[in-house]
Amino acid sequence: RLLLHNDDVHTFEYVTYMLQKIIPTISNAKAYQLTMTTHCEGVSTVSQTAKPLAQKYCVQLQKGGLTASISPDSNFKNNRSGGE
Repeated sequence: RLLLHNDDVHTFEYVTYMLQKIIPTISNAKAYQLTMTTHCEGVSTVSQTAKPLAQKYCVQLQKGGLTASISPDSNFKNNRSGGE
């Protein structure tokens, strides 16, 4: 699971742009929704995907200055925080 964590540094526009740029399956509307969820809840699930792809996306988001991490699905109850 690829997670995006809230920060007080980046604008909504920048976060939305980076999500779309790095993860090709995310639309503008979905990227904005994820940005809003991250802002309101502190964290959101960006994608539930295989570990190698989650790691790739995570590193790219981090290189873009965003705070991202990966975590196994077993760490979540009730499929919390949306997702792809």
